[in-house]
Amino acid sequence: MDLVHIDEKWFYRTRKTQNMYLSHRENAPHRECKHKNHIQKIMFLSAMARPRYAAQGNCVFDGKIGVWAYTEMVQAQKKSQNRLRGTWELKPCHTVDREKSREYLVKYVLPAIKEKWPESDRWNTIYVQQDNARTHIKPDDPLFLQEAARGGWDIRMIYQPPNSPDTNILDLGWFASIQAMFHRKMPKTLAEIVQKVNQSLAEYPHQKLNRIWLSHQACMREIIKHKGSIHYAVPHLKKKALERQGLLSVRLT
Repeated sequence: MDLVHIDEKWFYRTRKTQNMYLSHRENAPHRECKHKNHIQKIMFLSAMARPRYAAQGNCVFDGKIGVWAYTEMVQAQKKSQNRLRGTWELKPCHTVDREKSREYLVKYVLPAIKEKWPESDRWNTIYVQQDNARTHIKPDDPLFLQEAARGGWDIRMIYQPPNSPDTNILDLGWFASIQAMFHRKMPKTLAEIVQKVNQSLAEYPHQKLNRIWLSHQACMREIIKHKGSIHYAVPHLKKKALERQGLLSVRLT
């Protein structure tokens, strides 16, 4: 199935606690904040698809549709030691409601899918899967359907099963993986958070994303075995070892 998973996640400027390996002459990086609950953060919308490979094993589509920060440019209301009053600065969006979700889907997600989708699958039906959050649009949203059909595309919105995070590859493994890469870059400002997240996405290997999709298939298989229950152990398939040996399956049977 031609499927795109989307979801939101907070990315923090720093963790509350973080381990660092230092030499005996090296000082630990200085971090300060008024309170641990005031650490700067930005919400990102992510969209990922399954990577595609040619018969020779070459990657023809890495599956990375994109990540987009919920941010806005606002003018500083007061003067400070860092900037003058009226200076434009980057700020996270205070509210991400249904209108904002619709705006990002129409403005960013749909154009990115149409731009990056493999030409060989251009005329297939593409399903965009989201969770059941109240701030998300409905599958029959008129503006989304209008923009999705523009250019002759067949892109449809569907919901993932409720209370089933393992049915979304972002919650299953991609968010944890990309966040680990992001925190190693240690951003210092809000602008650097956006920059480092996009840099982590560019560096993210498509092989790892493909392995997460295989884990997703394994979880779906376990859900069927348990008759729809989510009380199961995520199976370990030794995918990395099989990949090194050239024995990794395209899909699980």
